[in-house]
Amino acid sequence: MAGGEHMQIHTMMLGGLEPSYMRKLALYLGSRLGEQVVIGVVDNPDACEDAAKDTVWLGSGQFLSEIRKRGDDRRCILLSEENEADGSVFRYQSCEKLYQKIMFLYRQMEGIKPESVARKQKWIVFTSDQTISSLMAFSVVFAQILGEMAGVLYLNFSECSGMERVFLLDEGTDLTDLLMELRENGAPGLDTSVRRMSEMDYVLPPVNPMILHEIREEDITRLIQAVEQRASYQYVVAVLGTSCCGIEQIFRMAFRIFHLTGRDGLAECSRQEWQRFIRLCLRERQIPVEQIVLPDVEMEACGEHLIHEWIEGELGRIVRNYLAGDERKRPDE
Repeated sequence: MAGGEHMQIHTMMLGGLEPSYMRKLALYLGSRLGEQVVIGVVDNPDACEDAAKDTVWLGSGQFLSEIRKRGDDRRCILLSEENEADGSVFRYQSCEKLYQKIMFLYRQMEGIKPESVARKQKWIVFTSDQTISSLMAFSVVFAQILGEMAGVLYLNFSECSGMERVFLLDEGTDLTDLLMELRENGAPGLDTSVRRMSEMDYVLPPVNPMILHEIREEDITRLIQAVEQRASYQYVVAVLGTSCCGIEQIFRMAFRIFHLTGRDGLAECSRQEWQRFIRLCLRERQIPVEQIVLPDVEMEACGEHLIHEWIEGELGRIVRNYLAGDERKRPDE
């Protein structure tokens, strides 16, 4: 299942809206929710008679009114032409935003109990003594190429990483919002925070870097626990361009640690201090810190197209060299 969570939803049906709109949304929901969920489009409410009782129905007010006549306990989400209200989602927005809001309403209907992760996730941690934006670019390319082979979640703890601007991402819930939500509610679900970009899922990096310094150790613990519930992620790429309370837990989760560095003497001094800090975080764990000399990152214009340009360029070549020919660097068979 690509980028989704093992959930209790069995069927989701759309009806009462323009056919091309419903087909497009059904395709997107299917790509986000995976094979475990059946997404369908129906022409009329009569289809409700043969549908499973736990089906989630999405559509116009008139369509859902007919659905409810066939059972008061039907679970319905209104795709509204008006402003959003309780139990409804404004239909004219991006598929990704629709997905996030639909899943939020579904979670309100019935708590989702994720299945246990079938195998332990592998966390790959990135640090750097160079610019935060270059660290972001390289780690995104790494996550994208790894995502061609396995499910990947990308988490960037850096201050002002540039990711939102570089890829022209929509504003919304970011990593610190997620951490605060987990602190307040303790809910294990990530669906309202996780987005999709090409071959990886990601949470938007912190928009307000000040909040990073309000994080407590138990916040990182809750985040790790929430991520571990996502059986669809074989890999987690965590970018630690900024240290915050509890970050040593992420180092101790690491399957591999990469440090991006430069060639000069200043980089060497900073690199040695990073290595000392990482050893303190790891305690008794013995994980080598793999050094990568950071190449120049070129770009002419912002946008998601940069991912594909970088993958086909020097960044992609370096990443593929690290992933090729080493059994431990490939997804498990």
